[in-house]
Amino acid sequence: MDRDEVVELMESSRTPEEWNANCDKVKRACDGYPDFWFAAVVSSGLAGRVMAAFGRDDKIHILRLEKQ
Repeated sequence: MDRDEVVELMESSRTPEEWNANCDKVKRACDGYPDFWFAAVVSSGLAGRVMAAFGRDDKIHILRLEKQ
């Protein structure tokens, strides 16, 4: 899977579940995330733009877990 194919696939994501499934497709096709992933998907703003369309963002969220 080349850069253009990855970008097109990730841009096609319409839900968080589809985004995650597409990430899995990329990882399977490329034996992990490809070298260009950060530049093409994260730094470019693609992840933030696509995720915003379904009410999410591309930020890392730290959650506090309560002991049970």
